[in-house]
Amino acid sequence: MTNTKNIYILNLVKKSFALISAVLTYLSFAPSAFAQIINCANIQEPFKKLCKSTTTDIPGIIGAAITFIFVIAVVIALFFLAWGAVRWILSGGDKAAVEAARGQIVASVVGLVILFFAFLVFNIVLFFFDVDIGNLNIPKIPTTPIPITP
Repeated sequence: MTNTKNIYILNLVKKSFALISAVLTYLSFAPSAFAQIINCANIQEPFKKLCKSTTTDIPGIIGAAITFIFVIAVVIALFFLAWGAVRWILSGGDKAAVEAARGQIVASVVGLVILFFAFLVFNIVLFFFDVDIGNLNIPKIPTTPIPITP
């Protein structure tokens, strides 16, 4: 039984390696993108907002990046939860495989709980200090010299 399982796992690893190799090969042939001056009149919504962005939009970008990171983390945790469920279903009654799948499911649920609490604490701290992540005031270097008095 273990020999059959080892062959199955080896074939699964081979298929995964082939898929990853194919995707990386495909991505290695992606054309390069070079920066150029863009005429904002030709840009359509919703990308027109990006064309008009300035350095004062950096706090909004930071807020969007933090939200994006939280969303990606939740998607990854949900993926691991689903993968643990698939492992449990495919365990075939093997106690070690069931325990490993259960451990993965528990770990992913704990990860989701930690993510939600981190998001909650982050928002509470921002609310407590009355900070709107979209309207941060970034200090600027003064452009006029400050007179020094002796």
